Order: sequence, then C-alpha cells, then structure tokens
Amino acid sequence: MKQLRTIRIILALLFLASSVAAILLGPAAYPVTRIARGSQVLLCSLGASAGASVVWLLLTLMFGRIYCATVCPAGTFSDIFIRLRQAVPRLRRKSAYTPARRVRYHILLLYALCALAGLTAVTLVLEPWNMMTDIVGAASPIVAASQWKAAGLGAVTGMTVGILMAVILAILAAMRGREFCTSVCPLGTAFGMLSEYAIYHIEINPDKCTSCGQCEEECRASCIKTVSRHIDNSRCVRCLDCVARCPEGAIRFQPNRNRPATPLMRRVKTTSKT
Repeated sequence: MKQLRTIRIILALLFLASSVAAILLGPAAYPVTRIARGSQVLLCSLGASAGASVVWLLLTLMFGRIYCATVCPAGTFSDIFIRLRQAVPRLRRKSAYTPARRVRYHILLLYALCALAGLTAVTLVLEPWNMMTDIVGAASPIVAASQWKAAGLGAVTGMTVGILMAVILAILAAMRGREFCTSVCPLGTAFGMLSEYAIYHIEINPDKCTSCGQCEEECRASCIKTVSRHIDNSRCVRCLDCVARCPEGAIRFQPNRNRPATPLMRRVKTTSKT
C-alpha cells in the first residue's frame, strides 16, 4: 500500500508539471503535454472531453476519487501547501473529522445552472483545469487574455483572478486541507456522488484498529472518524496517507467490507427441558 501511495504522488507531480507546461507552452511545443490536457474532465464542455469523461466515470465507480488524487492540477497544487504546512512547526496541526457540508450540492447546482445559462466566468473560476489556467495566467498576460477572452474580459481580469485563486487555494490548503475539493469544487462533488458506490474504498478493520487516531490526524479531507470507525468515502480523495500512517495496518484500500471477526454479542440458543 505504501508503494501505491508513492506511485500516486509521482503521477500527481508529473501531471501537475505537464499541465503547467501545456498551459504555458501549448501542446504544439511539447506534444506530450496533450496527455495532461486530454485527461481532464470539463463539465462546461463535456462534448470536448467526452472520452475522458467516460473513462473517469468508470474509474471512479471502480476506485473512487482517484482523479482528485492524481490528475487534478488544482488538487495537487493544494497538496503542495498542505505539505509545506506540515514542514513548518508553527503551522503544523492535526486534522480532525468534520461532517460533510451540504453546501457542496448547492454549489454544484448553481454551477450547472450557470453553465446552462452561458455564464462563462463561473466555469472559468470553479473548474480545476480552468483554475490552474487562471493561476498560471497570473504570471502570463498572454495566457490570462486567452483564458478570459470568451467571457469578454482581458488579461488584467485574468491575472487578478489567478492571483486570488492561488491565494485562496493556498490558505484553504494550509488551514483546512482539501476543503476546497470536498466542499466547493463542482467536479469533486460530482465524483464524490459516484465514489459512494465505488467497488474499491478505504475501510477500517475493527478487529485491528486500536483507536490511536493517527489516520484521522493525517486525513487531508477530514473524512475519517476513528471513534466510530467511519470513513466518508464520498469526500475521500484517495491520497492513501492514512493507509501509510496506520501502525497496525488496520486501514486499507480494498473492495470488500470488514466485519468484526468476533461478534460483541451472540444470541444464546435456549433449549426447552422435557
């Protein structure tokens, strides 16, 4: 499982670097960056990303939100600041379980209505690929102008939005982990709805768990509740940090559900005397 986490981190960094290169230089300069762009799901233009959408639909139903763990550039951007926070003693803090916020469904509905109404500015701010384009555009007037041309706005607007998005993502990541991904991002919410039915999921083995709480403290999505052995797989971004952290090997990424090997209560069979 630890090797799987290492592979995930390498893939995430490669896709982030390829995404930035594709945005800055375009696929014509480095054709390999087409992979990063072609792997994205754009809710506002499903026709242009139909192939990728079908693939991620199937992968999400199989493994859960692995898009958020590997390919999403905004997610990896957030992860960098989560790690930086842990590296600074004064900023280091332990995560704790927080209930799911229903506002994520309201944002998804609002996003869908804006996309149908042709309000391009909303999609340019909330979708992961567009967000990363905005962030890169903060340092490139050409990218910013190209990004916001469809909304009838120019480079100044694009660069301003890019700076704001970078600051917001960095602060949220440093203070609340993947809060943006689990409570705001419409694509993350859509994947989360599918992840609840995923075949592979994160599961706690109640016979091995000693309630040490290390998995909950490590969870960047704040979706693990140790005391009740509960994991909200709709918010889990499949970072696998909890799996690598658990000293007992009690938490795993697996297809089957765990049940206690020794029931706490047993029904006593009574026999009538004759």
